[in-house]
Amino acid sequence: MGASSRAIILLAALALADAAFAANCPIEKTTYREAETGVELVFSAASGENTPVSHGFRSEIGSFKLDGHVMFDPEIERPVAMLMNNCPEGDVTGADIAACTIWKGIVYGIDEKTGHVDLLPPEGADAPDAILLPGLGPAVLSSVIGKGMEAAPWDVFEFKGCAA
Repeated sequence: MGASSRAIILLAALALADAAFAANCPIEKTTYREAETGVELVFSAASGENTPVSHGFRSEIGSFKLDGHVMFDPEIERPVAMLMNNCPEGDVTGADIAACTIWKGIVYGIDEKTGHVDLLPPEGADAPDAILLPGLGPAVLSSVIGKGMEAAPWDVFEFKGCAA
């Protein structure tokens, strides 16, 4: 067996090991990483019992520190995520939120072994191997964050780790 074959087998084993770790980690303790740019999404527990938010997350893209959340939208029966830059706090209008929103869309979980794509699981559930945020890259590039960027993160983020 050549060195390149051993390297491929090692990489495959590491990918399967990461997937196994994802299955043993609740989604609210996960970190996901986009492969080309290294951008990470760090998930956290929702902000309280009486909130419509089902997941919180944060990210850094360039010098921007971004906040995000996921809320279940009962009209479309899907989890909808928003990634925001420097949104005002307190009593704000829909226009205020729209002005600071970088990306909004349905978020999906991916099982890398089977290729199955499903909705993002609820808080407390095992983390998926990867998550898909459709259209994130183009939204970042067309926002204030994207000015001067040569490449934006792709829409797929793979499981990187689990917080203690």
